[in-house]
Amino acid sequence: MGTSLVIPFDPARDKAVADELDCNQEVVARVKEGVSGPQSPVAADFLPLTDEAASRFVDAFAARIASQLMRFRLPTDLVEDTTQEVLMRCLRGLPGFRGESALSTWVWRITWREGTRTVGRLARRREIILDSPPEPAVESTDPVETADEAARLRTAMRRLPEMQRLALAYHHLDGMSVAETAQVMGVPPNTVKSHLKRGRERLREVLGEELT
Repeated sequence: MGTSLVIPFDPARDKAVADELDCNQEVVARVKEGVSGPQSPVAADFLPLTDEAASRFVDAFAARIASQLMRFRLPTDLVEDTTQEVLMRCLRGLPGFRGESALSTWVWRITWREGTRTVGRLARRREIILDSPPEPAVESTDPVETADEAARLRTAMRRLPEMQRLALAYHHLDGMSVAETAQVMGVPPNTVKSHLKRGRERLREVLGEELT
């Protein structure tokens, strides 16, 4: 791969995709039913790492990385900057990836690390943005009740403590196992289970319905 590679990250495009990943009907159903998300690509899909393979890697992961960084409630410009940093770190490290975890787990671990670093830098400057920026309306052909349900779920998720919110999102929205979620978050599996249990309990309170 040449050093002149420019990552074609399009914030408007990728934010729209990320919003869709967080609110479509299939995702709502996965959270409620406690089932995993779709399968992720593997390292062999992008090796050898040519410019074309790097572009495919960006297409595969950029929107999901941005979506995960939004969960840290970062300002939009920092989501974009941190997404670029995560992608560059992943591309630099991909040729040496040893397959000790799933490729997606490795990517999400880098995303988690860079997200927490960005939050830490904001905290040190006392510039943390506490509320998520307003989301643009997303056109949908789903029934009105499904859109309302998705909106209620997004609102309820935002009201959870950060670790519960992130654990639920990684496990149910991204389809990670408890062990993978623990790897990404850097905590023991039992801690993840606790965050998931308490997060579901809180969602039951907010949504007024049983989550399985």
